[in-house]
Amino acid sequence: MSPQTSKPEQPLSPDGSIIDVRSDEQKNDSDLRVLWSKVMDQGPYRNPSTYSEVEALFICWAENSDDLATSEEVNRLRSVLENRFNYHVQVQLLDNQTDNRLQVRINRIVADFVDDRGGPNTLLIVYYAGHGRPGSYYGSLELFGASSPKDSKKRMDSLVWNKTEDILRQTDNDVLEIFDCCYAGNLGLSRGQPRLFEYLAAAKPLATTPIPGDKSFTSALIYALEALVEDNEGGRFTTDELLRKIQRAPNFSKEQKPVLSDREGNMSTGRIMLHPLDRNRTITQSPSKESPSLDPTTRHILTLHFDFGERPSNSSIEKLGLQLNKNFDLNTLGVHRVRLGHLRSSMFDRAAKSFTASLRNRRMSGRQKRTAMDTLVSVPCSAHQGSLGGQISTAPRDEGTNTLESTLVVAPVSPLSIADSEDHNSDHGKKRKLRS
Repeated sequence: MSPQTSKPEQPLSPDGSIIDVRSDEQKNDSDLRVLWSKVMDQGPYRNPSTYSEVEALFICWAENSDDLATSEEVNRLRSVLENRFNYHVQVQLLDNQTDNRLQVRINRIVADFVDDRGGPNTLLIVYYAGHGRPGSYYGSLELFGASSPKDSKKRMDSLVWNKTEDILRQTDNDVLEIFDCCYAGNLGLSRGQPRLFEYLAAAKPLATTPIPGDKSFTSALIYALEALVEDNEGGRFTTDELLRKIQRAPNFSKEQKPVLSDREGNMSTGRIMLHPLDRNRTITQSPSKESPSLDPTTRHILTLHFDFGERPSNSSIEKLGLQLNKNFDLNTLGVHRVRLGHLRSSMFDRAAKSFTASLRNRRMSGRQKRTAMDTLVSVPCSAHQGSLGGQISTAPRDEGTNTLESTLVVAPVSPLSIADSEDHNSDHGKKRKLRS
């Protein structure tokens, strides 16, 4: 167990990107995005809907700095990504017993990773396993290994991830960060360029995580990756689906609330999609598909809204995509990629559901109410936001009471905004073995 440090005076405030990935609406969106990507693969676009390469960087602590003994889990996760997904994985070990400039070293590691591995249509994954604690300023996260006796005052055995993360913002690649450490949810929101930059944290803000073992976040992550690649045709699944599977993993505590969020603060226009790479396949591309990533200063994003009288079926969405494929002319339109945003009901329908939930909540006894609040969470979605209190924030008016609105984003590289639901009523009465 590592010594505790002072915590921020208050938890990080939830932002508009937080959604409930357990809801039926979000699950349907995830299914539609997978379907949509398969349809778009048939179109004449400059960039495919899947990644041509996925590069992963594992950041861990050397044996003499790893009092949590994470190596066994790290090796299992590496094996899954390399053997089941065909991803390239490199492991970098930090040593706080011999290296007194950890911040400089980690910055160099990440800079080399971005420089060597970044390329067009490549996903970059950064995974961390070890200790974590709230940083010295709001929204910061410090990473550290086993405490070094000679460094008990200077605290040079730790590093601030926010400083290192800025290096990842210099690339145009999509980025997925996965952190298995205490207080991982404390990493504050920051804004950058319009592309996919997601963060999967093992715990919500100010929360600790179990030590390596059957109940750890990484064990649940390994279970989810192996299950999803088998259960889904073509092995495609979104990160929100990955989080749902993690939460259903055997031995994973219901008290632990992982968080999925968008590091760029952009509103929802898609999700990172993981899938195995077929390195034996010969890909024939037209000259237009060989074009590099677009200049972020010149790229443009077109958002279209389709209003349906009732919820469209998956086959209807598929037909819509096939028709778009036929009508796009690359020579004149220059479309690089088409991604599905989300499908949601009208503001009136969300207000009715919110009001009903509010009435039901008021009738509950004190104990029933505490139990319900663990599962009933408001689902913010851009400016259209409902709440359990029955109030609706200001939003554009939806025509009709049964209208379903679908968002389609036509873009070279799409922005994203997501996060897993955050349980604001955690039970601290039960004892667990924690990382810090």
